[in-house]
Amino acid sequence: RKISNFQYLMMLNLMAGRTFNDVTQYPVFPWVLCDYTSETLDLSDHRIYRDLSKPVGALNPDRLAQLIERYNDLDGFVSEEEKFLYGSHYSSPGVVLHYLVRQEPYTSMHIALQSGRFDCADRMFHDVAGCWDSCMTSTSDVKELTPEFFTCPEMFINTNDFPLGQTQSKIPISNVKLPPWAKESPHEFIRIHRLALESEYVSNNLHHWIDLIFGYKQRGPAAAANHNVFHYLSYEGSVDLDKISDEVTRQATESHIQNFGQTPSQLMVKDPHPPRSRVEDDGPLLEKNLQALRCHTPAKQFGGSRNAEANGPVISLHALGEYIFAIYSDLSFCSYKIHFIRGVVPFTFKAEKTRHIISRKGSRSLSAVWHALNVEDDIPFEADSTSKEAVSLGLGNSSFAISLGGSAKLSGSAVNSADSSYLLLSCGYFDNCLKVQTLDSSSLRYNQNGGHRGQINCLQVGEDGTVMVTGGQDSTCRVWVIDHDSFASSLTDGYVYSSLGFESGLLRCCHVLLGHVSPITCVAMSTKLDVIISGSEDGSICIHNIRSGKFVRSLHVDASTKEVKHSCAINGISVRKLAIHVDGTFVANFSDESMYLFTVNGQKLADINLEEQLYSMIICQQSERLITGGEKGLAKIWTLHDLSLDCTVDVSTYGAITSLVLTPLDTSQTAQYLCVGSSNGSLSIVYKSL
Repeated sequence: RKISNFQYLMMLNLMAGRTFNDVTQYPVFPWVLCDYTSETLDLSDHRIYRDLSKPVGALNPDRLAQLIERYNDLDGFVSEEEKFLYGSHYSSPGVVLHYLVRQEPYTSMHIALQSGRFDCADRMFHDVAGCWDSCMTSTSDVKELTPEFFTCPEMFINTNDFPLGQTQSKIPISNVKLPPWAKESPHEFIRIHRLALESEYVSNNLHHWIDLIFGYKQRGPAAAANHNVFHYLSYEGSVDLDKISDEVTRQATESHIQNFGQTPSQLMVKDPHPPRSRVEDDGPLLEKNLQALRCHTPAKQFGGSRNAEANGPVISLHALGEYIFAIYSDLSFCSYKIHFIRGVVPFTFKAEKTRHIISRKGSRSLSAVWHALNVEDDIPFEADSTSKEAVSLGLGNSSFAISLGGSAKLSGSAVNSADSSYLLLSCGYFDNCLKVQTLDSSSLRYNQNGGHRGQINCLQVGEDGTVMVTGGQDSTCRVWVIDHDSFASSLTDGYVYSSLGFESGLLRCCHVLLGHVSPITCVAMSTKLDVIISGSEDGSICIHNIRSGKFVRSLHVDASTKEVKHSCAINGISVRKLAIHVDGTFVANFSDESMYLFTVNGQKLADINLEEQLYSMIICQQSERLITGGEKGLAKIWTLHDLSLDCTVDVSTYGAITSLVLTPLDTSQTAQYLCVGSSNGSLSIVYKSL
């Protein structure tokens, strides 16, 4: 299983002509649960799920009998092709705006649809359980869901305090009433609802629903046999508007199509959709059974001993296919190959080769090398460490990144081999330059001033390897495009274009992000979310859009009250680490050893006191877990949604943990590993015992 159910449904919707830009053809998602009254949910219990082999209108046998009777009564009044079982549709502008009325621009669209006012309060979406009951009992209500039910907790909150009225029972309408198992939290509802969508029951039965909406059960005899017949005008190609000569009839037909629902394009005409493949034996390392985690430190490696080829702590780790790349504090750049085998230790670990990042021709910062050599083995090497050596060098695990580059991706270069197409990007040097070197030979490709007025403190490359963000001592962040001139040209804003001009090259600066008033300490980005998050010494956390470069919001944690405030940081706590998840949440680690979980919309979800200083923090996107490592030498694995501790892996024998990386899943590897770099230069592998 390579993608989630949510991703697959979105792909089907897009292929079927559905889009977020048109409420008449909005993406459609299924109701997956039928229990909205219990205090807790057991997602392994099949009884809490809706029957996905039937359309919503056929889930209630009593209502279905009434609808079939009405369907048969149409004989003699309309042609056989024009007969319908359901007068309404599972997706229409009214349905979409009914669900999303609390958030703009849907609020204004809802008001326009209702002739300049909000709909009657009794008909507003105000209770999830009540909405489900209506879909189960009403002969005119067979609506399905929208993607926001699995991604957007804000849709349930009346954040703008719109006057939605009150029901005939004098109940005021504001936020949506959630099921008891959501614990009155929209974020918890979304989390559980998304887990339900990805559950084994839904995975094993989703193909039935796909057949109804996009497949062979959408039309014809199969649709009639499965009670899945809607008004004939809702189907694509059912009428040719150009052949309707009467203007009134034409306008009425167009109005019906636009307002009463459109069935998606039929993607599978003859054959049923195959069921989803079975769960692979080796999924994400941290998905389940964390008690089976084991740790192994290979004896033969480049660091970890006084006479080793690489000296000092492992300051940065990167995984690429079967290869692990380790950067040590003396700027040695070493590669290892890890390969799955079956045995007591289920992998082989081979030290490949070592080279040096900096050469006399490659840097004007030769003193950086000598400063690195003076770092003691027991001192964790980190860019924002208080140790004099680390401060003077300015390099850490947020100073390096690996990218394939835009042009190499377009040319189809191999993505799992350590070839010359891959680039190593680094910052933090005395000369304030950005350096780009080839991964296989460390030959210098780019060595120019990074555009910041002062030292570049951190950088990060996005998931697609095309966009990079840097944070500097000058309190600004800069967005760069890596080796992709056409994309850079489309992304560059007017200020950067007028001040820097357009020059083709390996790195192109596209945006200068403002909002901080103190040096940037850390950055995180997600190209999928189009979001950059940056933290600074004064405690400010700023959120910007990647493509537009626009400032979205700023927040900080007050040092005295520990409250989250959406204003300029006056008494904030310095931000040390940031990590973002594709679900729209991010984790911030502060200098007071606290850790907070926020949404990109600025809401705090959880916080804890770590009681140690962190040197590395990463998020496992597949299993929604957070991994941290710090001065105690413990790799801690946390549940992301509430920051509860799940598991601890002790590697304190080798000192503090200075870097972490997870090997990718989308490779020929049959297992995933966690690589841990320590302050004495050792590299440890966390794996799951067979």
